Amino acid sequence: MQFLIHFILTLSVLLVPSEIQKNRKATTLHAFHTSLTEIQYNAREKSLEVTIRMFTDDLESALTKLNNGQKVMIGGKNDNSDALLSKYVQQHFAIISPQKQKKSMQYLGKEPEGDATWVYIEIPEGQTLKDHTIYNDLMQELFDDQTNLINLFYGSHKKTFLFNSKIKSAAIEF
Repeated sequence: MQFLIHFILTLSVLLVPSEIQKNRKATTLHAFHTSLTEIQYNAREKSLEVTIRMFTDDLESALTKLNNGQKVMIGGKNDNSDALLSKYVQQHFAIISPQKQKKSMQYLGKEPEGDATWVYIEIPEGQTLKDHTIYNDLMQELFDDQTNLINLFYGSHKKTFLFNSKIKSAAIEF
């Protein structure tokens, strides 16, 4: 009997129409909201190589919002999301100098993979990060429970940062 109740409850959760979720900021296909960013220092180029992994459906929602409600789709032959994606990342992710200046970023492209999209960024002149700050509020305009994890690799150092609705920036200290 408990199995039947559990089965019915599980089935009802899976079949709930998305209109019931109107009061949420966005409809999701997964139970958690997270992004993963890796920042790798390239000593030869003296730059920071940044890869950001985000759920594609969440990213499309964020880009659609940025695009004044006009639907944005990632992947496929009609994909025209690169300019919006570059703008979105520059608004919600930054390395900030001690003088409170955002380091310039170059959007290199994206790569959809399964239910996620990898975004590639390069930050030239990344040879020093002393007294710099990382800012990351990706997707937080959509989800109150959004968590953004950053792994920073700089020479022999590795630092991990966790961002959420309460923590949007962190000092880089080695």
